[in-house]
Amino acid sequence: MAKKRIAVESTLGNFRDYLTEKGYEIVQLDPHTQTGIELKNCDAIVVSGQDEDLMGMNTIKTEAPVIDTRGMTPEQLLNRIEQTFKSI
Repeated sequence: MAKKRIAVESTLGNFRDYLTEKGYEIVQLDPHTQTGIELKNCDAIVVSGQDEDLMGMNTIKTEAPVIDTRGMTPEQLLNRIEQTFKSI
């Protein structure tokens, strides 16, 4: 299986490090400077959920699944990612 490419919000260093240890290719995602280029060819997007607007809408535009890590441990995130890839 090819290495999956995951964009991880820059504030989520512990999640980034854990996913790197598990063999995922990580791209840094900074929601304040995103141009969409860093999302190209990503298999999933991992966000903290801290940048939701008042309506609860997220501004990230991608066809890849977006996973919100609020309340998750790195292990729970890995499980969610693996389940997501199985269902695609």
